[in-house]
Amino acid sequence: MTPSEALEKREWTLQEWLEAELEPLFEYEDGRLIPMAAPTKRHQDIVLLTGYELRRFVRANRLGTVAMGVDVVLSPRRGYIPDLTFVRREREAEVLNPQGKVIGVPDLVVEVVSPGGFARDAVRKLRAYQEAGVPWYWLIEGDTLLIQEFQLTPEGYLLRTTADAGEVFRPAALPGFELNLQALLEEDGGDDVE
Repeated sequence: MTPSEALEKREWTLQEWLEAELEPLFEYEDGRLIPMAAPTKRHQDIVLLTGYELRRFVRANRLGTVAMGVDVVLSPRRGYIPDLTFVRREREAEVLNPQGKVIGVPDLVVEVVSPGGFARDAVRKLRAYQEAGVPWYWLIEGDTLLIQEFQLTPEGYLLRTTADAGEVFRPAALPGFELNLQALLEEDGGDDVE
């Protein structure tokens, strides 16, 4: 049994997960550790470029905090490490702890879906974010660059905005923010490397 398999077999508490510095990274669901796949270069390019543009917009407009790859505790049963998280300025004291972890519901979560990760990000985590009450969820498909924005409604998540590769994404969650991932990847030179 590998060390990773041993970690996955035992029951964990939320506090143990929060305090552990595990490599590779794990998310937390109902006492179990869920291993996260190592990201590809393309995945990381998308996260970095999206995060840079999002952070620049949020800072310029003094809207709050954008964090990349931090622990987010949605409930005593669930803790995830989304690619990007946004917390509005008026809620920072409520949900950001001194270590920069999000303890509570962020205002926006962004997940970049890598090949093989669709079921986890687009189904399981989408449901968990919905149940926790995350108001906005963006899914970015890493291979096609399709961006989908979901807004929480009383009936559940509603697909609010989409942008295909090459189109400008203008999310309802952040009026005035614009993102053309394909153009940024081409400018950065990251579009030709998988």
